[in-house]
This record gives sequence, structure tokens and C-alpha cells, in this order.
Amino acid sequence: MMGPGVKSINLLYIGSRKFEKEIVSNLPKTWNLICVERLKEFRALGAEIDIILDASIIDIINLDRDEFKKVKIIGCASTGTNHIKLSGSASRNIKVYSLKETPELLRSMSAAAEFSFLLLMALARNFVPAIDSVKNGEWDRLKIPGSILKGKTLGLIGFGRIGSAMATYAEIFGMTVVFYDPFLKLKPKKILEHNSIEKLVAYSDFVSLHVPYTDELFKRPLINKEIFASFKTGSYFINTSRGELIDEDALITQLKSGKIKGAALDVLINEPNIHENQIYKYAQESGANVILTPHIAGYAVENVKIATLGMLDYLVRAGSEHPEL
Repeated sequence: MMGPGVKSINLLYIGSRKFEKEIVSNLPKTWNLICVERLKEFRALGAEIDIILDASIIDIINLDRDEFKKVKIIGCASTGTNHIKLSGSASRNIKVYSLKETPELLRSMSAAAEFSFLLLMALARNFVPAIDSVKNGEWDRLKIPGSILKGKTLGLIGFGRIGSAMATYAEIFGMTVVFYDPFLKLKPKKILEHNSIEKLVAYSDFVSLHVPYTDELFKRPLINKEIFASFKTGSYFINTSRGELIDEDALITQLKSGKIKGAALDVLINEPNIHENQIYKYAQESGANVILTPHIAGYAVENVKIATLGMLDYLVRAGSEHPEL
């Protein structure tokens, strides 16, 4: 039992219950845990919350809703926070944190880079169409020719933690790597840097996007209609960053024209509401070489555990310093 004058803090954890015991063991004694896997479970509880730890990164969290009126801090076990809505909450001084605040933690996580390269390989070898053809009772390799990676060029838009790991993987497979990253301070000496995205995509057989998304930085898609039109004919596109970074209609146009031979997207605009998404509809209707996965690039068990407990530790420290907690 807490002594008089000691305030209890309620933490809402949204994510896998696999880590519930470890979260409890790392909580201060004055903190109470409310654990749910999806946001709809919490809404049925009617509890008041001070801090949110979101490790699911699925549901839109609108902090203007009544159930979040006492929230002071929210931490995401990811690098993106565009699913957190803050429209009318600025006056409440809500602090929003992501794994960008823990660069040491991020450096220990490899899942997103591994998955991005997996998507690249799957596109090159028509992996998903091949699986689908066998499921449909076919056994005809002549219909599904693949491409080797050796000698091909990988263009990386963003050369941070994930982009640089992708470069390492690509070089092992005998690929040439080029990159575009105007924010990079320490430039790699042996990799060609392009001074525009247009030049990079025109030169690359595979283009992979690894740029963090913020509403402030990108008021419009980074990969727009003009850039998609500049892609090398027969090239492939991979996006494991955020759906809002690209003009999805422009990508569909170039897929239909054949200029872009295939695309692998782990993120979509307005996810998880995919049934209204134009690329989802196009892939379903056309059977094109489009791979769609449900935002799982960083969602490996080891990564999720590291991210969840690391963000919890950060929130405990942030909570101890917050004047209203």
C-alpha cells in the first residue's frame, strides 16, 4: 500500500501480452499497469490514463478523445509517431516520444533492414507470384522468370541505420550501391552519392526508401509523380518507411505502364484501413508483382522486446521528471 501523498500513475500498454510480466517487473511501485493488445479493449474498461506505451503501432491514437484527457506522456516502441493525433492537445503539453530518443537502442535492432532486403529478393525472383501459381495448381517456371542481384544497382533513399545495413547486404550479393541523403553528416567513402532523388532512381535497378516520416518535414509525398516517372525501366521499388512518403496513385501508373516492374510495400496510406487503399485494390484486381505486408518490417519478436522494454525505461525516466506527474 502506498503512503499518504504518494500519487499513483496509470500506464496503458498496447501490445503483445508476451512481455506483460517483464513490463510489470520494470515498473516503479507507484505505477499501475493496464495491458491490452488493441485499443478497442481499453475503451471498454473506462480507466483513466497518465502514460501510454504503444508497442503495437496499429491503431490511430487520438489524444483528443475523453478517455485520454489526463494523458501527459506517450511513448511509441517505433521510430514513427504519425498514428498519434495531437490536433487539439498542444495546450495540455503532452510529450510524445519514439525510439528516435534512444539511438543506442536502435543500433541493436536489425529486423527492419533484414525484412527490407527480403522484400528486394522476393521482388527480384517473383517469389510471391511463384507461390501463388503453385497454390493455383500450376507448375510452369517459364511464366515466372526471375532476376539475379549480382551486377544490379541498389539505390537507397536515406542512408541511416537501415539504409547502411541494406548497403552491407547488397554488397555481399555483388550489387552496386548508390544513395541519396542530404541530412547525412558522415558520408561513406566507397559508395556513390547522388545529389538528387531523380538521378538516383534513373540509375537504379532497385530503389529502397528508408526515410523517417514527420508531418512537419513532409507536407507532400517525397516520392511524387515526377520522381516515379523518372524510374529506370524495369526497376523495382521497396518502401518499409511510411505510406505517406509516396504518391501511391503515381506508383500505380508506373506499375501499369511497366516502367516499374514490381513493388514491395510494408506500409500504406491510412493503414490499417487497407480495403479503401488504391494500391491494395490494384494488387487484388491485377495480380501484378506487388507485395503487401502489414507493417511488420521491424516486428520481429527480439526487436519488439528490445523496443518495448527500452521505451518503458525511457518513459519511467520521463515520468519522474514530468512536473504534472
